[in-house]
Amino acid sequence: MSHEQTDPADQSSRLRRDDGEDRILAALDFLRGVLSASGDSHWQGDTARQKSGLKKWAQDLGLVLDSESILPLLRKGGQKHDYYFDPIADRCVKLTRSGVFGLTPGIELALVPADQDARRFHLWEASPWQYLERLRLQNLITPGLNRLEGVIVQDDDLAICISQPRFEIIAVTQGEIDSWFVSRGFQIVTAAAYYREEDNLGVFDAHDKNVVRSPIDSGTLIPFDVIPVLPDGGFLEFIRQTLLRGESVSVRRTSRTKTRARD
Repeated sequence: MSHEQTDPADQSSRLRRDDGEDRILAALDFLRGVLSASGDSHWQGDTARQKSGLKKWAQDLGLVLDSESILPLLRKGGQKHDYYFDPIADRCVKLTRSGVFGLTPGIELALVPADQDARRFHLWEASPWQYLERLRLQNLITPGLNRLEGVIVQDDDLAICISQPRFEIIAVTQGEIDSWFVSRGFQIVTAAAYYREEDNLGVFDAHDKNVVRSPIDSGTLIPFDVIPVLPDGGFLEFIRQTLLRGESVSVRRTSRTKTRARD
């Protein structure tokens, strides 16, 4: 998405003034506490239950935003969000679209000959928890990047509203992105995807539309819309084996996927 346009200066700010980074952690803790209590080890992918829980959490904290004042401002963004600029807060406000919360990486099993690896790398439709965890990890890579502003409930569905600083778009090449991640201890897993063993951090979808150059320091990149994860289980083993063998893997994007193979 582009961050180059601005809304008229007389638009009143609709953002809260308290710390939205803390709200990301609070929402994650709430969902983890409520949903993991059921004993289901795969609750992180249960979108329906998470939407219901997140709605209640937002209602209790007064974080259900006024859709009538926000939705008319929105412009069409990329695959995951619509957005508008708040000139008073000087921030880009982003709203998840159509009940979808971006993508999350993982693997699935395919029917292949016995001498081939049946595991395939995919980007799957993410749950609200996976989306919020993505925001948390993005804030570790680029401190202060994301704030959770609240949620919007419309037609019995839920959208998550976040904001990011407004920054100038300074394009970078994929080669520069590769070099920047490698200089920070990452290995290249596949195109626009990286893994760092030291803190078990994977970063995916880090292409030139999701990473920009800092206007303050030309040597610093801002991965503002990448997909960071802490891989585990079969997915972690897949990454490690891929790097160990020096293999090249391709990425498939799977949208509107209701279930996925368990890693």
